[in-house]
Amino acid sequence: MFNTHRPLFIMAFLFVLSTPAFAEDKCNVKAVLGGKPVTMKYCAAAVYEPSDDQYSVTLYFSDTLFTAKELADFHEYSATPDKTADGKQRTMMHFAFCSGTGKAAASAAAVKSVEMSVNVAGSPFSSWQWTFDLPKDKDIVKIEKLTGSIVPGGKVSGRITGGRVSDGLKYSWEADFEFTLSAKSASGGQGCGS
Repeated sequence: MFNTHRPLFIMAFLFVLSTPAFAEDKCNVKAVLGGKPVTMKYCAAAVYEPSDDQYSVTLYFSDTLFTAKELADFHEYSATPDKTADGKQRTMMHFAFCSGTGKAAASAAAVKSVEMSVNVAGSPFSSWQWTFDLPKDKDIVKIEKLTGSIVPGGKVSGRITGGRVSDGLKYSWEADFEFTLSAKSASGGQGCGS
C-alpha cells in the first residue's frame, strides 16, 4: 500500500533543510516611561564596525511588532524609527554602546558610554535622548550583565536596568535580552572613541 503523505513529508523536510536557520531574538522589557507602565517584547540588534578593530551594538526594543522591511533597514543602518511602517507612533527605547576599544568580547565593565532614547506613543513630550558615561552615571543606567561577542554573526545577551526622573516624569527600565547579530555590519551606528 502506497502512503500518500510520505512524498509531502519528504518535500517539507527538504525545504526545511534548504532554508537558512535564523535564531530568534529574545527580550523582555518592563519599564515605566513618562509615568506609564510599558512592556516591550519585540526587539532587534544591529552591529556596526566604525574601525577595523572596534564594534558597537544598537539594541532596539518596541511594544509593536517589526515588519520584515523595518528589520532589514535597522540591520542596514542601525536607525531606530519611532513610527511604525504605517506611520503610527511607536513606544520604543534603544541602547547603543561599544564593547570596549579593540575588543569584540562583550563585557559590562568595558562599556564606557551608553546612548539611549525613549519614545512614548501618544506622549510626544515624554520622549528624550541621552548619552550616559559609565561608571559615573551607573545610578541612572547600569549594564548588570553582558556576555557574548559583539561582531557580525556574534551572539550577545545581558540585562540593562536603570531609571531617572525627567521634567517631573518617572522613567525606569529592566531590559533582558538575547540576540544573534546580523552577519553583516551596518553602515552606521555608535562610534567608538579611542
